[in-house]
Amino acid sequence: ETIEKAEEGREVELFLDRTPFYAESGGQIGDSGTIITPTGTMTVNDTQYAVPGLHGHRGTVTSGVIQLGQDADLTISHERRERIRKNHTGTHILHWALREVVGDHVHQAGSLVADDRLRFDFSHYHGMSAEEMRDVELAANERVIENAAVLTLETSKSEAEKMGALAFFGDKYGERVKVYSIGKFSKELCGGPHVHNLREIGTFKIKKEEACAKGVRRIRATVTGPESS
Repeated sequence: ETIEKAEEGREVELFLDRTPFYAESGGQIGDSGTIITPTGTMTVNDTQYAVPGLHGHRGTVTSGVIQLGQDADLTISHERRERIRKNHTGTHILHWALREVVGDHVHQAGSLVADDRLRFDFSHYHGMSAEEMRDVELAANERVIENAAVLTLETSKSEAEKMGALAFFGDKYGERVKVYSIGKFSKELCGGPHVHNLREIGTFKIKKEEACAKGVRRIRATVTGPESS
């Protein structure tokens, strides 16, 4: 149902001509925050793509009235976004560490990047041993301590492939892509926000490893930042 205005208490999905909010994509959850217009305020709980390129800001009008055609000030929940960024970069480090310790047959098969946890699915024939899990966690933390910079390059898909950037999990990419490089050890196609250097992550801790599907394992609740303690 399309409406021209929404009063306090109304749950709505709001569309704007531009936005700094990140819509859920590639396993990373959507941003939350606040939208303020001259007549009302909306709390955004989630951001999703309605169609490619069009962000739907989902939430509740918490005061006043939100009306069609108004100017709006948008504020992302920055603390939550920072935690998500740490976990997203953490998935790239985990991916590298798994390929380093378990073998280069490891390919990403799915992921969830939230503000309080991350989940990483990967191709592997059997469960990991306690020693392998310990080695993966150690390798990841050694990289974090090195404090390498995380750099972004926008280029063509063909050029990214020539650079050796990894692109897994059947992700669909256009002709222009973003390549995220972490030091000299990780290079992947990705669209989500990341930290600027690895020391922002803090401590990297694996909570659990388990079966997900035939030939697919899952590392669950790998936590970065203050929550890892």
